[in-house]
Amino acid sequence: MIVCVCNAKNCRTVREVLANAPHVDTPAAAHRAMGCKPQCGRCLPTLAGMIEEVRNETAMATALAAAD
Repeated sequence: MIVCVCNAKNCRTVREVLANAPHVDTPAAAHRAMGCKPQCGRCLPTLAGMIEEVRNETAMATALAAAD
C-alpha cells in the first residue's frame, strides 16, 4: 500500500525505516529518515499511526521479554 504518494513511499519502506531507526517518533522524522520531506501532508496521520503501532509492538515485545 502506498503511504506517501508525493514521495512514492509504501508501507514496507516505512516499516523498515521505523524498525531500523527507533529514534523516529514523528512523521517529519520518518520523512527525514527516508530521505525526503512531506509535501501535501495527507500521509501524516497514517505515518503517525504507523509510528504508534511500532511503539506498541516494541513495548509489548519488551514486556514479554522481561516476563520470561
